[in-house]
Amino acid sequence: MIKALPSMESTFTVSIKGTETAQQFDGTFTYKRPNLRVKSEIAKTTAILDSGLKNLDEDTKFLHNILATLKHTIIKSPDWWDKADFGFELYDVNVVFEVYKACSDFEQKWVSEVWMDKKEEPAKQAK
Repeated sequence: MIKALPSMESTFTVSIKGTETAQQFDGTFTYKRPNLRVKSEIAKTTAILDSGLKNLDEDTKFLHNILATLKHTIIKSPDWWDKADFGFELYDVNVVFEVYKACSDFEQKWVSEVWMDKKEEPAKQAK
């Protein structure tokens, strides 16, 4: 049985060259897994960005969800990220995607650590 949950936070560093502007973006971020309140804030922000438009294309909806997620889950970031309104004012979408990927990778690792331990339990008990 898992005695303690893994950390809910992950700190990572990026070094990304923008695909549109060729600008270099470097810095350290801290991501915190969203609890129920934060998940609600992400959903509300996404809905505001979507503006209730039924015919909004899927790429834009996807980007809105990513931007909303990053806005509410990045708890420490470089100045350039804050000045870019949590990525929304950037021209280089690849920068936003790279930051999101680092967060998503941590989420997958966290879930794997929590649930892998539980799957191993019956095998240990069977011995």
